[in-house]
Amino acid sequence: MRDSNLWLRAKVIHIQTSEDIGSGFDIGFDNKIPHETQNQLRKFVKWVEDNFNIPITLWVDLEYKHYLLRKDGKRVGYLFYWADFPTYPVFSNKNDIPEIRLPVRTEYSTMDEILGSFVEAITGYFAWICNEISDGYVVNEEDVEEVLQAYWNSNE
Repeated sequence: MRDSNLWLRAKVIHIQTSEDIGSGFDIGFDNKIPHETQNQLRKFVKWVEDNFNIPITLWVDLEYKHYLLRKDGKRVGYLFYWADFPTYPVFSNKNDIPEIRLPVRTEYSTMDEILGSFVEAITGYFAWICNEISDGYVVNEEDVEEVLQAYWNSNE
């Protein structure tokens, strides 16, 4: 992956957190999502946790839906909610832990499409960790493709 990839840049970021804030993912699955799909997503999450820095818990709600709706009514493949740090790089408010909502319907989307949306959402998390996110933030598609390729290549 390119050195400019946000996922690599976030690896070296150190965020001070209070003792009650963990690292890594905290994932919830809608019980309608097939177990095989859940297992594939768990495998991806493990790969991310083993290879990248998730210094502040990232809540992920995987929902059995075709798409999600933003406040403006636009259909999207994920939603990412975050709160601003009062002081950077110190994060101490457990109530402000970031959250991703991701629709998962394998009968309408391929696993590659679902993972692509997941990677985009996690890229937003890394932009937040690097203090580079704003309401107008746009994910770099090259970063997404590089991460997807690195993941699929690790499974060969």
